[in-house]
Amino acid sequence: MKNKMLKYYLCGPTVYNFPHIGNFRPAITFDIIIRAKRFLGDNVFFLNNITDIDDKIIKRAKEENKSEKEISQKYEKYYWEQYKNFNLNMPDRVARVTDSLKDMTDYIEVLLQKKAAYQVGINVFFDVKKYESEYGKVSGQKISNLNYEEDKFSKRNPFDFVLWKDTNEGIKFDSPFGEGRPGWHTECSCFINKYFDGETIDIHGGGIDLIFPHHENENIQHFALHGKPLSKGWMHFGTLNYNGEKMSKSIGNIIYPHDFFTKYDADTYKLLLLTTNYAKPINLTDELLISNQAIIDRFKVIKAKVELENVEENIDKKIVKEVIELIANLQFAEANKIILKLSKQKESAWTFLEIAKILGFIFPTKNVDKETKAEYEKWKVLVEKKDFEKADQLRKVLQDKKVL
Repeated sequence: MKNKMLKYYLCGPTVYNFPHIGNFRPAITFDIIIRAKRFLGDNVFFLNNITDIDDKIIKRAKEENKSEKEISQKYEKYYWEQYKNFNLNMPDRVARVTDSLKDMTDYIEVLLQKKAAYQVGINVFFDVKKYESEYGKVSGQKISNLNYEEDKFSKRNPFDFVLWKDTNEGIKFDSPFGEGRPGWHTECSCFINKYFDGETIDIHGGGIDLIFPHHENENIQHFALHGKPLSKGWMHFGTLNYNGEKMSKSIGNIIYPHDFFTKYDADTYKLLLLTTNYAKPINLTDELLISNQAIIDRFKVIKAKVELENVEENIDKKIVKEVIELIANLQFAEANKIILKLSKQKESAWTFLEIAKILGFIFPTKNVDKETKAEYEKWKVLVEKKDFEKADQLRKVLQDKKVL
């Protein structure tokens, strides 16, 4: 095993609603990459956050006549249930805002001590102007080119962002600055600072819509404290579009996991993500999903066949390593081509299944049950006896079970 620990961080959900399948693209892709890295011997520590204090949560709590805690717990529970459904490994550490308020106020106090932030009443703002030459390194945005609408806060500069805010709505928390709640941009940089001891991490991931201002603001806080960037590499995941439009709650063209799973396998979505670069948008159509499901159904037959026919295990470790290295280096489409090619070659069945298992696909782990094994043996006898009418009837049963 390699000794160096790779530090990975992914922006987690704001738990106010059911996440749609597009929201899971970062988590599933991270899981695939981390599985590949670990197989190759890397020691990866994966930190994920949960935003369980937010205006959206407060709004939903009012709509449902529930507490913010009830709302956040309900939707966080759903989120982790989908981790199981998609066969994702849990993060090594999950950091929730509500569990980390002392960490966040301590973090903000250090920014104040370093004169990187300033306080106006209860509100605390980050002084972006002081780091103008560094601001924009993540997103490419420049302060001089930004247009900001006036807001209700009394700030030195319109582009300064809030670290701790006074509020008249929703839950409030005690702090050295007064009762209020933390700003969104501070939680991720605070968690990275705490759990990775202020070090620059290796990979920071999140949706493409988080590049600015969220990731930019995270990075500038870390720079103010440590004089170095927050992350060596940033992964910004492309959108998932449905019938040509970005999947969005506001548009109403979303597919929730619980609806997706009524028609398709989790593996179907995972396979789709391997067809293109992680940063590129994917345009979903029903035809594309049906096509990918058909491929997964064929994969299931391969797994069943090697088991039912007791095919001797023969794994080409060189090819396995080659494909997993492609995945670890984010060359998804190239890896996918090889995977599909292997799936079509009878002699490569075990190599194909080994790769799929390493990447977290579910179908290689499913064993044929006793009843189906008995039906398969009976079908073979009927074929041998040339009792084709009964054989065809049983073939249909076995095809429905994805073993023929």
